[in-house]
Amino acid sequence: MTKFIVTAALSAFCACAYAQTDSIGIYKVDNAGISRVEAARPAQTKISAGLKSKAKVAFNGAFSQNRFRGSATFRLYFGTPSPYEAAKYFMFTPSYSVKDFIVGKFEVKKENRYITTASASIVGSKIGVSTAKDVNVEYRQLRDNVYEITVTGPAGEYCIMPVLNGTSGYAGVFDFALE
Repeated sequence: MTKFIVTAALSAFCACAYAQTDSIGIYKVDNAGISRVEAARPAQTKISAGLKSKAKVAFNGAFSQNRFRGSATFRLYFGTPSPYEAAKYFMFTPSYSVKDFIVGKFEVKKENRYITTASASIVGSKIGVSTAKDVNVEYRQLRDNVYEITVTGPAGEYCIMPVLNGTSGYAGVFDFALE
């Protein structure tokens, strides 16, 4: 019985030693250093009707606070979140990877930014967010569960978003702007 308890305790200790919990999420890398990017949460969903209908997720604010000149660099850290942050950082658990994220481009109107998540017309329909056109995204693995993403493209409002299981922006996006 003592061997079982010691073995279980050592196994739990080893699992904790290898499970990254402090830096899970997306961090921007710029001249000021490395800092966490918090997810922008959707404010509402707008649905237009007619011959060509669209569903758009709206985010408050016309501009992101995360601004870059020319290119944007981010680090994505995957690991096991604490139980208190599991819902907030589910997309960074070891079940997912950098392949479950895309870069999307916002459509800016007045004081809001929009991502189109569904469209339908007489000839067909499309569900899901499209990858931003005219951007170049380079992925680099720095070590296990840590990736660096560099995005270059024309000036505009963009976001990194999880597209796993059809969430497409509804789970929040990590916004940034290229100038």
